[in-house]
Amino acid sequence: MRAFEDLVPHHRIEKFMGPAMVQDLLDLAIERDGTFMPTAVGNGTTGIVNPAIRSSLLIRDLGPLRAQLEARFAAALEETIGILRLSPIRLHSLELELVAHNDGAFYGEHIDTFTAQSDTRSDRALTGVYYFHRSPKAFSGGALRLHAIAPAAHGERRFVDIEPEQDMFVLFPSWVPHEVRRVSCPSGAFADSRFALNCWYRSERKA
Repeated sequence: MRAFEDLVPHHRIEKFMGPAMVQDLLDLAIERDGTFMPTAVGNGTTGIVNPAIRSSLLIRDLGPLRAQLEARFAAALEETIGILRLSPIRLHSLELELVAHNDGAFYGEHIDTFTAQSDTRSDRALTGVYYFHRSPKAFSGGALRLHAIAPAAHGERRFVDIEPEQDMFVLFPSWVPHEVRRVSCPSGAFADSRFALNCWYRSERKA
């Protein structure tokens, strides 16, 4: 049981995409401002919008950037498996979404093994979150908090907060409990949001 009290390791990669991709992603997000939809919680087709649990906006259509993003994310898989000492992942596909957190937005504690996409051939095994934002940064908060699975013997539950830094990619097993801390964005302007690309590495199910 002691293992459940410890923090699960995560892998942080700084300067992951480079300034050109940061700008391309910002341009895409701002251009498609009106197409972002409220995020839902739940599994499969039963997902519902519940702002008491999750408050943010998303799109899944990444247009011409998708192929380049998938290639870069896939290239990080082997190194991450080694660093996190995970069992091998037979990559089936990547599931991507672009999420905007503006003033007051957050996501309560959850795990990522549920999915908004029904797929009987694969499961989410590894979660990656890539951060980007407009410069100078116009929001605060929005840390990714990774939790231990269980409280320690003295009753406290360990956690680590990871601040959303520009051009940073953070990876961790999809079964790790985590949350997005509340964001403060005084301007309320969409372009000033905390932007993140969520990437789920879907592992092929055994026959």
